[in-house]
Amino acid sequence: MMDWALLSMCFLAVVIPAEGQTASWQKGNLQGQMFSVMSGGEVRFRSDAPANVTGLTVCMRVLIENPYYRVQLTFGNSTDGISYTGPVTTDPLYYLHIEGATMSFETISVSFVQQWPWRNRCFTWESSSGMAQLWFDGRMSIRKSVGRGQVFSGQAELTISGFEGQVSDVYVWDSALSVKHLYCYLALSHSFPPGSVLDWSHIQYSTSGYALLEPTYVRPFSEKPTRRRKHKRERGLRKDKRRTVTTQSTTFMMKRGSNES
Repeated sequence: MMDWALLSMCFLAVVIPAEGQTASWQKGNLQGQMFSVMSGGEVRFRSDAPANVTGLTVCMRVLIENPYYRVQLTFGNSTDGISYTGPVTTDPLYYLHIEGATMSFETISVSFVQQWPWRNRCFTWESSSGMAQLWFDGRMSIRKSVGRGQVFSGQAELTISGFEGQVSDVYVWDSALSVKHLYCYLALSHSFPPGSVLDWSHIQYSTSGYALLEPTYVRPFSEKPTRRRKHKRERGLRKDKRRTVTTQSTTFMMKRGSNES
């Protein structure tokens, strides 16, 4: 069972500003940025326009050491919205909650590779079938049905709170992404489609408490050595091919000379 310490305990929660306070929203391109959040801080994201959602994919990258973590996605017409909970000491299962309906999940190993230094967290859900699935580094769940037929509409708002650590690359789509596009996200590729509900490159956000927007982590090594190794392998393959052709030609000439004599 994968260590879900990064999303270890998630609870359904509606965040209400204190009396006399309203959320101060900003909008921008957060590519290359991350939020560092300390205890008591939170970060919220919302869509630009109302959405009519009959399917969902929610993805984010996190770095968290505190086992307490809260995530909730609400829409204008929803009372409880959508959330998921991770395993605790006495319960190793994961739970997805959709408007009062709950389904448990257990994860299995897959071939996805964890990308430094982030931990990727995604889930997909389809209203027509209710089929939902969890996806993250090196593991996924089987597909199970929960909240079948539920439809969400209105402005979407995603709240992340109750943790210390970093959050980046938050995306929400109004459909269940294909395995191909999910793999692109999990592998830190940019070949996945833009977020139709929330997109990190143009997103409204609001923070409270100690939550700081700062540059994200950069890989501590260059990609050039990798390309050099690739070119070296290709040169080696070409040399092997030439040696094979030369050997075959020499063998043919020897046989031909033997037959003529």
